[in-house]
Amino acid sequence: MQKFIEATRTDLAALEPLLVEYLLTPNEPTNDVLRHIFAAGGKRIRPGLFLLVSQLINYSGAHRMPIAAVCEYIHTASLLHDDVIDNSSLRRGKPTANAIWGDETAVLAGDLIYSTACRLMVKTRSLDLIDTFAECIRFMSESELFQLELLWKSDITREQYDRVVEGKTAILFEASCKTPGFLAELPSDVCTALGQYGRHVGFVFQIADDVLDYVGSAQDVGKSVAADLRAGKVTLPVLCGITNEQQKSQRTLSDLVSKVLTDGTCTDEELSKIVAAVQSSGGVELAREQAMTHVRAAQNALRKATQELPPPDPLRTNALELLLSLPESLLLRSK
Repeated sequence: MQKFIEATRTDLAALEPLLVEYLLTPNEPTNDVLRHIFAAGGKRIRPGLFLLVSQLINYSGAHRMPIAAVCEYIHTASLLHDDVIDNSSLRRGKPTANAIWGDETAVLAGDLIYSTACRLMVKTRSLDLIDTFAECIRFMSESELFQLELLWKSDITREQYDRVVEGKTAILFEASCKTPGFLAELPSDVCTALGQYGRHVGFVFQIADDVLDYVGSAQDVGKSVAADLRAGKVTLPVLCGITNEQQKSQRTLSDLVSKVLTDGTCTDEELSKIVAAVQSSGGVELAREQAMTHVRAAQNALRKATQELPPPDPLRTNALELLLSLPESLLLRSK
């Protein structure tokens, strides 16, 4: 992960002021809200992926930075709306826009960011790119609604979990890796393979995040341990632990989780017992094993995509090596 950050540092530093610049309005109070939103920082992994894939396929055209911004805009706008839905007051250790300016301002700021992203997409005149991002936004919204239906339910299936992850996370990773191919006018099968790489990387990213919820410290993860379950969300480590009949603690975990979800609330003591039960039932290890299947699938998709590309120069070879190693490094991250 550190190598990925270092490889994209220069491009992302150039992108950072543009994230606000593309959005500026004649209304200075609105601009203050926008500056606050992007000053919160973040990994910028989605535009980082877009820029690294662009390097891999040798795309350096005029739309490179604007569409990198689109990748971050779609993510940021969804977070603004999430914070309103969840009534969150902090994100990345800083007050959320809704906590400072209210829900109305946060929602409208998200809408402004989405609309600016759409305008930047249209300027590419690539219908494939526009359709990919439009479908991405639609699917993300649909999956948010679907996740709301699943809150506080104890009978969540693996298929339902995968549907949420694909819509909330993987679809934007897919678009971020696929769209450079459209801009470079690559064959459709190459663009599809690049998108498949991104989709599997998105699954790895989300599963790793879900695992950290049960093994990381609050300080490292940036949120309280087992925060997802506290919010009524059943994620993969819990699902794996509950269905692992090889472990005696499987039944204990199932009973604990069912009680919390039925009651609609939980104490710190109950959460501590659940975290211990997820670990002892093998939920963490099994979730990581599932993530490794996506690691291998991502690597295979990327190798398939590069088969039709010209022989790489040193710069593109470096990009390929970083992209191949990224999925596993995401899985091993500690925050």
